[in-house]
Amino acid sequence: MSSVNHVAAFLKDIFFNNRTGRLSFKRQEVEKHFFFIKGKPIQVKTNVKSERLGEILFKLQKIQTQTFENIEEFIQPHQPLGESLKRGGVIKEGDLREALAFQIRESLLGIFSYFDGELNFQEKDIQPQAEELPAVDIPFIIDYGLRRMKYDSSLQRFFAGRKVVLKNIRYAYFLTEEEKALLDRLATSQVIDRMAIPARFSSESFFRCLYLFYCLDMIEVQAADESFKKDDYAAASKKKLELDELEARIEELKEIKSQLNSRNYYELLGVSRVATDEEIKKAYFNLARKYHPDRFNSNLSDHSLVNEVFNAITTAYRTLSEPDQRKKYDQQLAAPQQETADDLARKAEVKYRQGRTLYNQGMYEEAVIFLEEAIRLKKARADYYLLLAMAESKLPAYKKKAEEDFLRAIEMEPWNAEGYVGLGLLYLGEGLKVRAKKQLQRALEIDPDHHQARAALTELEKGEKKTGLKAMLDLDLSKLFKKKK
Repeated sequence: MSSVNHVAAFLKDIFFNNRTGRLSFKRQEVEKHFFFIKGKPIQVKTNVKSERLGEILFKLQKIQTQTFENIEEFIQPHQPLGESLKRGGVIKEGDLREALAFQIRESLLGIFSYFDGELNFQEKDIQPQAEELPAVDIPFIIDYGLRRMKYDSSLQRFFAGRKVVLKNIRYAYFLTEEEKALLDRLATSQVIDRMAIPARFSSESFFRCLYLFYCLDMIEVQAADESFKKDDYAAASKKKLELDELEARIEELKEIKSQLNSRNYYELLGVSRVATDEEIKKAYFNLARKYHPDRFNSNLSDHSLVNEVFNAITTAYRTLSEPDQRKKYDQQLAAPQQETADDLARKAEVKYRQGRTLYNQGMYEEAVIFLEEAIRLKKARADYYLLLAMAESKLPAYKKKAEEDFLRAIEMEPWNAEGYVGLGLLYLGEGLKVRAKKQLQRALEIDPDHHQARAALTELEKGEKKTGLKAMLDLDLSKLFKKKK
């Protein structure tokens, strides 16, 4: 079965099959090479000037202007630029990893709009250049990239004459309520050509959504004439439910692991600091029933995550169940502790991820709480402010605050079109069409292929031709965004 000549389809194959090698992309003068180890990207080589590592380090304010202007002086033979800068004491290891992750994300997202590029993946042995790899979330990039890319008719051709069936719901938290409802329909096998497009979907959004499910490995795509025997179908359904339960527990383990450094033993076990010995014992055994390694032995090849989390839970229980150890631990908790910048950054990232999950679930008020806490812990992050503004823009009482946070995100990353798009849509929703048009035009100057900005601007310009109320609308509603004297 042929696939789509698109980067998301290649990322699906590489990530979910843990492949190691090089993904190459060529289109006209643009050439990029992405290197993966077991499905995770570690490096990109690109001839796009704005995506080169030196440019990225300068944008992220990791190097000074003078260093950036004389970057060639730091290049060493047979050594990557980042490694040369690190060994020269110009940047730290953490700054390099952050810049590499940003570079990989931007370079991948930059090719999502193209279905006519030359893509190929070559299996090859690649050795990591550092112990810790750049933190690049491929499923998030797939979701984000597909939502902002320009639609292509090859998506409809890909699903023509085929049927789909639900595989798992691991990444359902990325989806809107309408998308989840569509995914639920696929719990039983559906021939796409015979499906009625749901009322809230256009033809384009329907096939884009199916492609999102496919690239996040949530559905199986088969030829329409394939069929299962009843026994095979029942066995497959039972297996799917088992996998769903397993995936849900693994996601819970990942969430617990991400909070191990920020939770004390009481929080880890889910009890209060005045909990009795019986309450502590009960909490531990409840967790053991869910997360004991024996629950996973037959289904996992890598038990490192399970072992790490369960060892932490066991350590917490042993400490709190022994009176003398618990007393010493309580004294440690009572003593003031100075958190390092790295500690605060890790806590902020956890809060940001929680806020992002809540935003994807449509829980905007709750998302605002977590994102404001992330910003309190680590202020200088444009992506924190951008997502906060997006959540606030969904809440009528937060519209003014949303404008302020969009502007903060734009000030930090003036090269990022998303801030201008969000602000433009906010203004458009409030009837401030002149301001909206200005922001959307700025977004398209940065990213001419941004389909959401292009569609909004087209509709806005159509509306201007049909009505003469534009000036009146701007006048009536502009008070909302006047600066306080």
